[in-house]
Amino acid sequence: MDTAIPTRSGIICTPEEYAATLNGSSLDHCLTRADSIGLTLASQAGLLSLVAVVFVFVIIIRNAIYRSRRTSTRKWHIFQEPMDILMLSLFIADALQAIGAVMDLKWVGAGQVNIGQFCSAQGIISQLGEVNVAITTLLIALYTFIGVWMGRGIRSNKITGAVVGIVWVLVALLVLLGAVLNRGFGKGYERPTPFWCWIGEPYLKWRILGEYVWFWMTLLVSIATYIPLYLWSRGNINFDNASWWKFTIQRADHSEGLRGIRRRSLIMLLYPGIYCCLILPLSVVRWIGFVQERGGHSNHVPPAATFASITIFGLSGACNAILLLTTRPESGLFSRLNRDDMGFAPSSPPLQPKEFADSGSNINADEELELGRLPSR
Repeated sequence: MDTAIPTRSGIICTPEEYAATLNGSSLDHCLTRADSIGLTLASQAGLLSLVAVVFVFVIIIRNAIYRSRRTSTRKWHIFQEPMDILMLSLFIADALQAIGAVMDLKWVGAGQVNIGQFCSAQGIISQLGEVNVAITTLLIALYTFIGVWMGRGIRSNKITGAVVGIVWVLVALLVLLGAVLNRGFGKGYERPTPFWCWIGEPYLKWRILGEYVWFWMTLLVSIATYIPLYLWSRGNINFDNASWWKFTIQRADHSEGLRGIRRRSLIMLLYPGIYCCLILPLSVVRWIGFVQERGGHSNHVPPAATFASITIFGLSGACNAILLLTTRPESGLFSRLNRDDMGFAPSSPPLQPKEFADSGSNINADEELELGRLPSR
């Protein structure tokens, strides 16, 4: 085997390190100049998402301080509806995912990806953030679907808080369980894969069960919930108010009175919709790699495809921040006033279809006030 370092490759490893990488005696990976460029782009996408998420948290903290100091006869609270809890969970997970991506800058500077404590930390942080982003997005899709299809959205902050808390605990246990059970000298559970640190190639089951099954589940559920809700927003599906499982299919209803409901249903589905667009390229690339590895062959997915997919995926936090800032500017997380002070009850449900027909000239105002809230019919 030729262990000479290729000329003009940009590899800064020593000949001994490069030879150890080629013959498999070392778990470390030497980066070429092209690898470093691709990894830099991926880390910059993560940095952009991290800055966007930090900006969101700054607004939340600023408004929370303002409301806590504001004189009011009513008790102020940050979480005024379940969606606020889901959004906070989503952005905490986005922050962890972005931090894991930014950690790639260490490998760019070193010119190689080394196994060790920093490598393990990157793998754990990335997995914790990415899985929670997936599951929280899944919850948003399910909450939206239940609110529209069953006509009885989940309005309890306590139930939503408990669900989100259980999710975080279970994901943390899953991540720690994989790291503990596969801990040992030479095992390399969290190792270079090869451009950053994640679950190693020999642990395919942990890769799938510990992360990708949640990606694919969220992808499938988001698509499955989007299709009927999109048809409902067009007026092709009409629900039976007496029995939630009964519905009829009809020609599209272009009534102006349904405009607000359509906007609400589609806006809430933008979160899982954007997630699908971001995770699909990475899922395709990873799945091809898994198939190659399972067949006893090496992963021959072009590095350019890997870097492109992970860079797109790294924009998750930035996309969610933009979506939240544009669709929920008056939510409990962002408004300087409680919904009580603005004339709304925190638990008041969105307008029902029949109410839109009776609201007359107030439809446009109601649309803006309900924009980005969990819909119900």
